[in-house]
Amino acid sequence: MGFCGAGWVVRNCYRPALEALGGRIVVAVVLEPDPAARARVQDLFPEAVVVSTRADLSAAPVEAVVVASPNPCHVDDAEAFLKGGLACLVEKPVLRGSADRARLTAAGRRGGAALTAGVACRHRADALRWLEGAATIGPLRRLDLSWHRHRGVPATAWHLAESPGWTGVFADLGSHLVDLAGAALGWRTDGLDIRFARQFRTGHAAPASWYDGTTLKVSPSASDVADRFEAEWRVADCVVHLSVRWLDATPGDIVRLDAIGDDGACRLDGLFGYSEERRTPHQRVTLKRRGEATEIADFMPGPALHVEGFAEMLDNFGDCAAAGWREEPDLAFTAALGDAIETALR
Repeated sequence: MGFCGAGWVVRNCYRPALEALGGRIVVAVVLEPDPAARARVQDLFPEAVVVSTRADLSAAPVEAVVVASPNPCHVDDAEAFLKGGLACLVEKPVLRGSADRARLTAAGRRGGAALTAGVACRHRADALRWLEGAATIGPLRRLDLSWHRHRGVPATAWHLAESPGWTGVFADLGSHLVDLAGAALGWRTDGLDIRFARQFRTGHAAPASWYDGTTLKVSPSASDVADRFEAEWRVADCVVHLSVRWLDATPGDIVRLDAIGDDGACRLDGLFGYSEERRTPHQRVTLKRRGEATEIADFMPGPALHVEGFAEMLDNFGDCAAAGWREEPDLAFTAALGDAIETALR
C-alpha cells in the first residue's frame, strides 16, 4: 500500500492502526511533496520509499493507496490513482456532491479499482453497537447527531483556508456524522428534503490541544472558515438534525447520537477522536426498546477505540481492494446530501 500525504491523521491514526494489524498491510511508498517533511516521513515508515510526485507513487509497486492529502486535493488525487488501477481509501471528506462522485465513478470504472470512504467512526465498536441498536427499534423517525468541541480548531493551515465544501467544521466533524446517519438509514435518500442548513464563524480561535502541541496562529475570522454548522433534513420518513462545533461555550467535548424509532430509542454518549477534554466521563450506548429492560453497553473512554476503528477500516479496505470496482451506496448518499446542503446554504 502507498500513502498520498503523511500529515497528522497518518502519523496519529493510520500508523498505530497498521501496527495493530500486525504487518498484514505493508506500506511500500509515501508521497510527501514537502522536502522539509520527508525525513520525518522516513522515520515514520523506515521501510518505505518516500517520493515527491503523484506519478512516482503511481509507478511504485503498490496495489492500493490511502489518499490523505489536504482535503481540496482529494478528488484530483483519487481520480488519478483510480484511473491507473490503484484502489483508493480516501480520507474524509471523500467528495462534496454528485459532480465529484461522477468523476470518481468514471475513474474507478476505467481502472477497475475500488473506492472506499475513509470515515473511521463508522468502524468503531461503540458506533457499531449504536447502529445495531438503532436497527432494532422499528422504523426510525428521528436522528439527533452532535459533535461539539469546546476548543477544537485544527492547527493545520489548510484547514483554515477557504475552500468550499472541503474546509470548515462540516467537512471535518460533519463528515463522520453524515456517514453515521446514512448507515443508520440504510443509505436511503428517498424524500430527501433540507429544512435548513446554516453555518457560523465565531470570530476567535481556540486550538485543539492534541494537534502536536501546535499553537494556532490564524483565527477563523481571518480565514473565512465556519467553526459551527447546523442542519436538519427529512429523508426516508425520518427527521435528521446535525450539529457540529469546533468552538462551544460549554467546557468539555462531546459526541451524542440519538436514534428514535417507533419501538424505542438508542443513544451513544461519549466522545470520538483524541481529545481528553471530555464533557462526560463515560463512553456508553443505551438501548431502550418498548416493553423490554434497558440495555447498557459501556466502552473504555480514550483513543484506543479510535485506533481500532482505523484498523477495522483498513482491514475492510483490503477486502474492497481485492474485489475491485463496484458502486458503493454510502458515496451515493453522501453526494445526494452534499448537493442538497450546498443548495440550502446559497
